Formats: sequence, structure tokens, C-alpha cells
Amino acid sequence: MEQNNLEKPENQDILNASMIFAKALGFILTDGEGIVVNISENIKMPEDVKKVIVFKYQEQIHIYKCEQDLDEGTVVNMQENPPVENQ
Repeated sequence: MEQNNLEKPENQDILNASMIFAKALGFILTDGEGIVVNISENIKMPEDVKKVIVFKYQEQIHIYKCEQDLDEGTVVNMQENPPVENQ
């Protein structure tokens, strides 16, 4: 991120930061492990999405809508119900 323009990051800066953060999560989470995150007002998501699960699956970080009533910060095991892959 350019240090002289910290107030308004460019789209590429935001993308880079997101990719770095996702990579860091990949080192922290084990395969199938995830964490529940509440969606705040400043995050633009469909109105019915109040919580998501951020998890690692097959060496990639995924974000799925959380349908259960779980507290933010709850660690979940996504191996019990792995995502359905397109075939």
C-alpha cells in the first residue's frame, strides 16, 4: 500500500491486502476448520447474510453464509459437511 495515500487505498491495494490476509489464515487454520464472523453494517452483503463462516478447505480459504445461530468467534469443523464441488 502506498504510504502517501493511506486515506483512500486503491482497488489493487485492497485486493493485495485481502490476498495476504487469506494466505495468513491458510497458515493458521487446519483443513476443514473455520470461524464464525458477524457481518457489520459497513460490509456490503445481501441483507439476509448476518454471519459467515471463514474456513480452509483443500488449501483454499472460503466464505460461506452461516445458517446456524452461532456466536461470533466460534470455531467450526466444516469437514462434517464439506462444500459441494461442481462436477
